Amino acid sequence: MAVAPPPLNRPRGWTDLQVNSHLHSLKILFYIYGGLQLVLAVLLLLAAAGGYVSESHSTDPEASPALLAAFFVGASLVFAALGGLSLTAARRLSQRRQRTLCMVAASAACLGGALGIALGVYALVVLLRAEVVASFSEPGSAVVA
Repeated sequence: MAVAPPPLNRPRGWTDLQVNSHLHSLKILFYIYGGLQLVLAVLLLLAAAGGYVSESHSTDPEASPALLAAFFVGASLVFAALGGLSLTAARRLSQRRQRTLCMVAASAACLGGALGIALGVYALVVLLRAEVVASFSEPGSAVVA
């Protein structure tokens, strides 16, 4: 009796080379995204300083330069925090440690517009694969998939 061949449309897992390639791409993309967020934070700080200076010399008695500056400084702090989180996630991806932190950074990246959504969804799709979960586990520990 002949043995039946395996089905042709059987889902296949990723090889170690594919896992390494995806994680390396994610690392580079998170470094770029975090750098862009930090540059935006610096630009917002410059806008806060410029807005405060221009509004403080205004002849309008209802001008509130402190409110404008506080808004820009607050936005700058948010972008700096998200940029720091992205850079930390990139570092952890290269070390294959703290997968949960990387998933939080990917979820937070979805708050950053179209570029962040694309990066966040790609990162979440990659980080939820069983092969990637296994690559993040410590040697000798049990993997729960």
